Amino acid sequence: MGFSSGAKTLPALIEDIANQIIASSADWVDGDDTWNTTSSLNNNARRCLRYTGDAADIWVALECVNSNTWGHVHNGGSHHGKGLRVTYSASWDYINRIYPADAKDNSMTFVPFEVRGGSICTADLGTLLLTYYLWTDSSGFVLMGIPEPHAVDNYQSSFICCVERLAAKEYSDGLTNFYTWCRLNSGHAWANSLRGDNVEFRHYTMVRPFAFRAQDDNGVQFWQDPVRGRAMKSTGSGKVYFVKPLICNDAAKFQPIGQSELFFGYSAESGLVDGDVIAVQSATTKYICKSLQSPDNTGYLYFAIKYVA
Repeated sequence: MGFSSGAKTLPALIEDIANQIIASSADWVDGDDTWNTTSSLNNNARRCLRYTGDAADIWVALECVNSNTWGHVHNGGSHHGKGLRVTYSASWDYINRIYPADAKDNSMTFVPFEVRGGSICTADLGTLLLTYYLWTDSSGFVLMGIPEPHAVDNYQSSFICCVERLAAKEYSDGLTNFYTWCRLNSGHAWANSLRGDNVEFRHYTMVRPFAFRAQDDNGVQFWQDPVRGRAMKSTGSGKVYFVKPLICNDAAKFQPIGQSELFFGYSAESGLVDGDVIAVQSATTKYICKSLQSPDNTGYLYFAIKYVA
């Protein structure tokens, strides 16, 4: 639990995330002990977490999608991807050992950081290393990662993925406090595929389980200054001013319910650089800034993730 960084495979990271979250609170338990990371073939490396701290339990499935089947991630062409899949469900099928089928239609997102145009990805996510930056605690996790270069897969992306349970909401909506937000440094637009044959490979930026899924940052509101971007560092005092993203209960962003405690965005114009540590005034909490490119794209992901509680 806490912050860690280094280089690991996606199955190893899924194992770490699951074990650390279970260790963080008695509210978290192993959701299915047949889900493990012993094998990384196909989609076998996976863990299921069950949160029991609310009136109704919720299951959070983390899967390493490493299958060599055709996983379409592009609406206008044959791009095929591998990566991390996150699925919520309000129940669990303990006969077939899987989430209910309808979870694919309303509570799933796919983070395709390894993509190949026109053919199947050849990288093995059981051996491909990710340079990663990870925070875990009893509310969930935020993970930023960069895949090591792979000569054949020509659309490799860095990514951020946050799974968080808000400690409180502004009003009672009858829904879970969980959400997932994720983004790629490249290919985000073409990964927003809605083609009918790729339900399990659709990349949604925002997931409010059992409520809605959205793309292009709908459902989450970042503070956006037209010059300084999502945060700013004072040239006078050196202090950093930022707003944690608002999590909304609608895609149109008119119903904010709370703010993330795990991450926020910044930009190149903010005065912040990779590795800067931001201390929250009158608290022990700190965030670390990371600006990630990827092997196949020089675009950046600029985000600060929790570093010290």
